Amino acid sequence: MARARKGSDESTDVGKRQMSDLMSASDDSEAISFEESLEELESLVEKLERGQLTLDESLGLFERGMKLARICNQKLSKAERKIEILIEENGNLKTETFIEE
Repeated sequence: MARARKGSDESTDVGKRQMSDLMSASDDSEAISFEESLEELESLVEKLERGQLTLDESLGLFERGMKLARICNQKLSKAERKIEILIEENGNLKTETFIEE
């Protein structure tokens, strides 16, 4: 019975960690450029592909890589939205105010 409770506590801890990680990922996205994120992500992939890490090290790098991939995706989406704001009117390009979400 205590064993089942422990498993439940562990999944709650994992959920809390994931929420914390999501929040810190959004903080990271402002502090790091797209290029820096991509460069670090490429470095992590190289390390993981070598296969000379422990399981815990691999999981840690994979987790960081997922955060970096999310940051890259957010920055690309933001750039895409800015580009989409350019609207062609009567053959002229017009810009509209971009409201960041």
